[in-house]
Amino acid sequence: MDHWDPALINPLAGRRPVVLIDNAGVGRSQGQVGRTFADWAKNYVNVMRAIGIRRADVMGFSMGGCVAQMVALDAPSLVRSLILCGTAPSTGDGVVKAPLEPFNQLKAAVTVEEHRRAFLDGFFHTSERSQAAGIAAWDRIAKARSDRSDYVDAENAHRQAVSFVKFMDPKQAAGASYDRFHELRLPVLIANGCNDLLLPTENSILMWKKLSHANAQLHLYPDSGHGFLFQHATVFSGLINEFLDDAAEQTSRL
Repeated sequence: MDHWDPALINPLAGRRPVVLIDNAGVGRSQGQVGRTFADWAKNYVNVMRAIGIRRADVMGFSMGGCVAQMVALDAPSLVRSLILCGTAPSTGDGVVKAPLEPFNQLKAAVTVEEHRRAFLDGFFHTSERSQAAGIAAWDRIAKARSDRSDYVDAENAHRQAVSFVKFMDPKQAAGASYDRFHELRLPVLIANGCNDLLLPTENSILMWKKLSHANAQLHLYPDSGHGFLFQHATVFSGLINEFLDDAAEQTSRL
């Protein structure tokens, strides 16, 4: 939770209550990272229920977007709307596999400079404008909290990778999202950069197509990649607030 960009989160929190959660083994939460995204989703559902949240708008980024899909699928009564940022469904027809190099660079990072380089290389486009936006986002995140929690350690980073591999394993499709997208009937906002290296942009388009039966929106941002939500933080936070206002109005009529 300490590694979100305040330029994105603060405008949301200025309009509505925002709850950030460190899953098991991440940030300030003890324990170990779960072995499957369904396990991660259970943790979020348990926290929501423990603190008395009856219904929430759920937003997930990257692997968190995979988990957000599972929360909506496995606990639909808790989720009013879904926001999927720079993410992908599980393996299925049309899903584009992610290249390993950006993942491996992020996973192998140890020093602050290695994490910074992996962030800029993997999350932002090669253009001067996108790289400058990445540097600005890094500085905002790094300076937002004086006692910021550390990065995920090597063991839990490996467990995160295992969770992703299982999510993308066709043999474990029953516990994943691709074959269950037809179950989603809620408002969904899907967003990404135009050239996501980590979870290819084609997968965001595919999710939108698979949600043709639902009230889904797709927004792709120019000259940006996986970190579009930091590069275009002001514009994207505005879009999210508009989407959530509309979702609240829609559900109030049901």
